[in-house]
Amino acid sequence: MQAAYILHARRYGDSSLLMELLARNSGRLACVAKGALRARRQQTPVQAFQPLQVALSGRGEVLTLSRAEACGHFRPLTGRNLYCGLYLNELVQKLTARQDACVALFEDYDSAIRELSERLPAEPVLRRFEVQMLRHLGIGLLLEQDSQGQPLEATNRYTYEVQTGAVPSTENSAGTVSGRTLLALRQGQFDETTTLREARQLMRRVLDHHLDGRPLRSRELFR
Repeated sequence: MQAAYILHARRYGDSSLLMELLARNSGRLACVAKGALRARRQQTPVQAFQPLQVALSGRGEVLTLSRAEACGHFRPLTGRNLYCGLYLNELVQKLTARQDACVALFEDYDSAIRELSERLPAEPVLRRFEVQMLRHLGIGLLLEQDSQGQPLEATNRYTYEVQTGAVPSTENSAGTVSGRTLLALRQGQFDETTTLREARQLMRRVLDHHLDGRPLRSRELFR
């Protein structure tokens, strides 16, 4: 048994479900919950954002869900925080490879879902998870210094480029970001509306680069 969350589930055949899980020890994986929709099997937990303990069997890309038990404290996500949870699920599905285990990524996802369920401010939760996920995937933001090797300065403006990091800028245009925002992303602490807005815009641009044109449908929910 290992800890897991359901990222997505859809009907498979007459009575089964095909699921995408994020599992602590196995990473993202696909599995079939055979007979999960039959009346006598409806006790099988199929709720997104519910912490689970699962047992899996089989080989290959699609495994069999042998057993699933709800565990831990569960508070259903509602309103905007539900949209945030769906966004995190889609982001994990689009950017991670199947069966590429990363315990730290699972723990960050678990923390993010718990914080959303506790109705903490959603924007900092999302930004922290995005930054950490990219780092775990080996494509993290360059936030230690600028492109010239100098420490980031909170009062400076920068143009952030995915390949080279923060390039010092003398302009205060829409395409630049403050050093304060970059430092907030590095530290995971946000205390200004302007910083949160810039962080959201920058992370969207960085994520779009790594998504390589694949849309995130969950973004439509925020409109």
